Amino acid sequence: MAKSATAQGRAAAIASSITAASRDASLLDHEKEFRASDDDALFEQNLNSSNNSEEDPNLSADVTAKRTTMNELATPYHYVPLEMGGNGRTHKSTVASAALIQEIGGLPTLERMTTHFYSNAFLDSTLDNFIRSHGDPHAKRFSRWIHQKLTGSSVWDEERASRSARPVTVANGHTIVVHDRSSAHVAAWHSPKRPDHEVGRHFKLDECRVWMRLHFWAMRVIVGDSSPSFTDYYIRFIGHFISVYEGTAPTFARDSARWSSEQKNIQEYIDNGRTMHDVLGLSLGQALSQIPPDEADDSYWPYEM
Repeated sequence: MAKSATAQGRAAAIASSITAASRDASLLDHEKEFRASDDDALFEQNLNSSNNSEEDPNLSADVTAKRTTMNELATPYHYVPLEMGGNGRTHKSTVASAALIQEIGGLPTLERMTTHFYSNAFLDSTLDNFIRSHGDPHAKRFSRWIHQKLTGSSVWDEERASRSARPVTVANGHTIVVHDRSSAHVAAWHSPKRPDHEVGRHFKLDECRVWMRLHFWAMRVIVGDSSPSFTDYYIRFIGHFISVYEGTAPTFARDSARWSSEQKNIQEYIDNGRTMHDVLGLSLGQALSQIPPDEADDSYWPYEM
């Protein structure tokens, strides 16, 4: 009987191990599937695999040489287009986009901006459900990703290389190693804070609008009016990247940026328990009726015609 019980215990342990491995493999498949749908994420992965940087070897020198001139022109607006590669679907840094980061004060300003964003996201009734742990260095990671994307630096790659390879536990006993943007978002979709029926579901339009409102609010507070060129570029930059999570979301980026220009909007949001009742649960048609018709009908933005 003792041997039988021991054998049964071993069999149960093996079965449990197989089930856990199957769950984790399923989550890894989810991560791979999402990465395959995101050309920018594939570019990031290939870049890291080749141990190469997006940085133009002449970029840093060019930006340094132009810094004095750009600082003199920091307040006047100048249009900087999004530069696209990879059949027009991946964002590329340029000397001009790198100069915008110089205008606002570099990486320290970006980290203050992302810190402000996460301080509000942690309190938001919608977004916090996607954030497994407040203890992770979210702001540091996000700011370095932005910096690398706009300047061609390697600060995000360097940060990723220093991360622990220990898996984190998400909903339903799944585990995942959070090592890049794709795995971070899969972990968010499988956050243990989410209701069971929503675990694994990707971001919806209303959630993207909440995210953009809080993020552009942080930009307004930290960057302010110091660089209208950066503000204009960055709204278009986010408009490009938000599309992989929800295809209709870019249309609402400009409206999301305007939201925090009215203090009454922020106060109403706080008074409502940090819940954006005016956007949550709306159909696409209802959402489109809230923004200017010229933006609702613009199929080219944020790109060049």
